Amino acid sequence: NGSLAFLTFSRFAVVEEATHLLIKVRASTFSPEDAKKCSGSGLSKAMLPYVPGQVVIGTIEDVGSDVDSFFEIGDKVIGMVEGGGCSRFLSAEAENFVKAPSNLGNSTALALMQDWMPAYRALHKAKIAIKRANLFGMNILITDAMLPAGQAAIALAREEGANIYCCADKTHHGYLKSLSSKVTCLESRSELWLPAVREQMDVVIDNSCTDGYVSSCQALGRKGVLITLPYVTFDDKRLFGLFDMDSFERKMNTTKANYTMCQTIPVDTKEEFKLYNEDESNEERMNFVRDFQYLATMHDKGIIRPKISEKVSLQEVSSSHHKFRSGIVGRGGGTVVCFPWKKENE
Repeated sequence: NGSLAFLTFSRFAVVEEATHLLIKVRASTFSPEDAKKCSGSGLSKAMLPYVPGQVVIGTIEDVGSDVDSFFEIGDKVIGMVEGGGCSRFLSAEAENFVKAPSNLGNSTALALMQDWMPAYRALHKAKIAIKRANLFGMNILITDAMLPAGQAAIALAREEGANIYCCADKTHHGYLKSLSSKVTCLESRSELWLPAVREQMDVVIDNSCTDGYVSSCQALGRKGVLITLPYVTFDDKRLFGLFDMDSFERKMNTTKANYTMCQTIPVDTKEEFKLYNEDESNEERMNFVRDFQYLATMHDKGIIRPKISEKVSLQEVSSSHHKFRSGIVGRGGGTVVCFPWKKENE
């Protein structure tokens, strides 16, 4: 029923496996995917009972006996896990973490990892696909510009001089236009925005999949590329217990689009990070870390400013779950951050 009443706390935290780190959690994200999983969708039996929080930042309290000497007690680290971040201590695989820049605030680091990395890597892969060193003068369409990754894509594309076409409800058009003089706002419904951009886009970033990517492919020019990002719906009719319908449908539609409609590249940073951990050469993992560090540098220089929509305590996570489902939070484009040591209403 979505209740988080099962969250309990122990005074004693230990490394649970020899390959684990024990992290004293400083902050964690609470994402739409967390909110959906709290409703019981997309969970494996091994993940039950589910504790939300999939992007975590904190300090190492203890190190498992088989962990590489690269990590030491006291190091500040950030990483992605299957869940459990909304807690005060977390024991998790060391390979899920990388060292976090010491000068980067906790909330900012989490926003960059969860919401800005997908946007950055989407644009990076688009440049490779269209064989361009930059996006200057390119036409880029974002199908849901108000989501966090959508706003991140606007900021990053703006820095490269792209022409940005943003699909959003009319109530948000004024805000989106304030982000860049290169922004053109369109209606949120594909049947309304498609006639204005048909066959004119070099890149489409689809983070909504409203019609199986059909309209997005039709918006592309002859050499254009479609980049698909994960999306979350809260339609109770689509919640099938342990089965994650959104993830399954996205993979099916991406494959269909690529083989029958247009050049399509899926971007899922969580899945990529997991695969990179299994890559013995470690080259892709190093590239992933370098991309994150580049975003951190852009923030340090004041080029990008991640938005935090809400900061909550552990006790307030349950209300955030219901706010996501009702649409009260999440539509403004910011990251929700849980501070486990924060007191309620503090």
